[in-house]
Amino acid sequence: MKCNGAFNWRIILCVLFVLSNRFYTFAQNGKVSLQLEHTVGNLTLALDSLFQNSLGEPFSVRKFRYYISNIRFVHADNKKSYLVKNRYFLVDETNPVSKIITVSIPPGKYSSVSFLLGVDSLKNVSGAQTGALDPLNDMFWTWKSGYVMAKMEGRSPVSNLPHKMFEYHIGGYKGAHNVLQRAELRLPEILNILPGTVASINIQADVNAWFNAVHSLAIAQYPACTSEGALSRQYAENYIRMFHIQNLSLQ
Repeated sequence: MKCNGAFNWRIILCVLFVLSNRFYTFAQNGKVSLQLEHTVGNLTLALDSLFQNSLGEPFSVRKFRYYISNIRFVHADNKKSYLVKNRYFLVDETNPVSKIITVSIPPGKYSSVSFLLGVDSLKNVSGAQTGALDPLNDMFWTWKSGYVMAKMEGRSPVSNLPHKMFEYHIGGYKGAHNVLQRAELRLPEILNILPGTVASINIQADVNAWFNAVHSLAIAQYPACTSEGALSRQYAENYIRMFHIQNLSLQ
């Protein structure tokens, strides 16, 4: 009995040591919030309000959603980086809370941040998930296994679809149909994360980029894109350029 008691105490002490070490490591991290603001040019995006895109076409947005994942912070020496693993965020214009993405990162000096716009191929082949990746979020193709990486729907008088609708559901993760894009954003100054630091990075996302960045994709010519293919890839190559850092701050 004494041996068993001694053995049990060793196990308990070992568990306590591991837990305390994990807590200590977590406590030493800082927090960074990516705060996203959706705009049309310099105007704040408001759903169902009329705007004009950079091609001169009037339009209004009814739905605007996209996934952010695989967030990576690059150290100032460019020799190493920190990847935020297994975190997937669904940004939805109708949900202000979703436009604030907070992650924990180790202390260090960081010069840039990047993230994947979309859901990586591993999760795409893992079937329906939960949380942000739940199919009930209306960002999963039931007719073809895979996630919609980004979605924008609205109306424009130049559209030839019924009710002047336009809709872009961008997806695809294999070969030539792969629309996964990584936004690479240089910080305006070195971000020095110390234990307990709380930092905010304000990022503007200009929906104009969907229509005119690398490719000119007028609503009048392309009122819909709802399947994988070359056109989806062109939209992805456009919208990845909608992100720009406005400023950063420390608390």
